[in-house]
Amino acid sequence: MAVESSYLLGHSEAEYRRLMIQAHFMRPWTERFLRAAGLTDGMSVLEAGSGLGDVTLLAAGIVGPAGQVLGVERDAATAEAARGRAVSEGVSDYVDFQVGSVDDFASETRFDALIGRFVLQYQPDPAATLGRLARFVRPGGIIVFHDMDFSNEDTSWPPCRVWDDSYALLRKLFHANGVPPDFGRGLGRVFLDAGLPWPTIEVVVASGGKPGSTLFPWLGSALEAIAPGLEKAGIEPPAGVVLDRTVTATLEKAVVEQGSHVLGSVQYGAWVRVP
Repeated sequence: MAVESSYLLGHSEAEYRRLMIQAHFMRPWTERFLRAAGLTDGMSVLEAGSGLGDVTLLAAGIVGPAGQVLGVERDAATAEAARGRAVSEGVSDYVDFQVGSVDDFASETRFDALIGRFVLQYQPDPAATLGRLARFVRPGGIIVFHDMDFSNEDTSWPPCRVWDDSYALLRKLFHANGVPPDFGRGLGRVFLDAGLPWPTIEVVVASGGKPGSTLFPWLGSALEAIAPGLEKAGIEPPAGVVLDRTVTATLEKAVVEQGSHVLGSVQYGAWVRVP
């Protein structure tokens, strides 16, 4: 039986809303990583930690009806919502979801690709999880993971205290729960410890500052979703910042009025071909 992962954001309505905002925000980078790794038409894909199916559906759009995508998601309600999205988008004939832990996954199938986004960092032993899942990829197949790093500081210039202190809440919550906020930068080592070759790694960082920037709802929705966790950990938000539906507007107002250029999390994409 697998050890429970340390996922911090729960399965609340606020978290589902955050995931939808995140999906739009992260899609260009995830798609870039998948295509650069060699994901293409007709491939069979296993996704670890598929959530609401955002990356699953993205992969389905790349492999098309000649391919197949199976997402593994531990939360039954989330998996059911993802199935509904697959039906709505007309891809349910070649997209499916299996409920269960990624560490308990078993199959006789060998897939052309193993993919995942923001899942390894929540596993008790990321390298062990990756190494086990890699056994379900055929020789010559690809493994692609997209992860992040919240540990960056000095995230605004000119300095905007509201943004910097609000962004720091993510890092503080991860530290409080024993989850590394800088997991993305260690992806290369995770691949090696999983018995895989050193991967190709690309790094990008989100930035913004103009009115309407997608960076504002990205951070705002994340803060709203983690508000219960922050309260439980005894972590206070910055003065004047309320972690509810108003937080996105608060962040945008502070940044725009100050004319600051702000940064979000650092995104890491890592991929390799299985020997």
